[in-house]
Amino acid sequence: MTFDLPMPPTTNKLFADVIVKGRVRRITTREYKAWKATAAEALQRQYAAMGAPSVHRPVAVTLRVGLSYIGDIMNREKAITDLLCDVIDMPDDRYIDRYVVERDRSVEGTIVTVEGSYAGEARPIGEIIKPIMQRLAEGQGE
Repeated sequence: MTFDLPMPPTTNKLFADVIVKGRVRRITTREYKAWKATAAEALQRQYAAMGAPSVHRPVAVTLRVGLSYIGDIMNREKAITDLLCDVIDMPDDRYIDRYVVERDRSVEGTIVTVEGSYAGEARPIGEIIKPIMQRLAEGQGE
């Protein structure tokens, strides 16, 4: 699945520390909230147009980021990953096995490709049997 999304803010601008009643609290910045609202709407629309398929492990994500060399492309990953996990039916980001980030100045914003096995897609039998056998060996399958 490939999505066309607006450029996320850099990771350095996602959160801010503020002092409330003498204690430091971490808050989401206005810039991040605004981007997330816009990007979530675009992602939901594109995902629905694809039939909203479920993505199963293993997951691979590729970002093509339209930044000049002034910007750090790696600082755009976290906002995109969190958005994907919040909006589309895919496993938590800890289950991403491969993540590729590429600078592509011909892109406006960010092109995000998510690859995984989808509902109804054939999977190797070992991928299905191995967790079952492990649970049985640990005595949890009874």
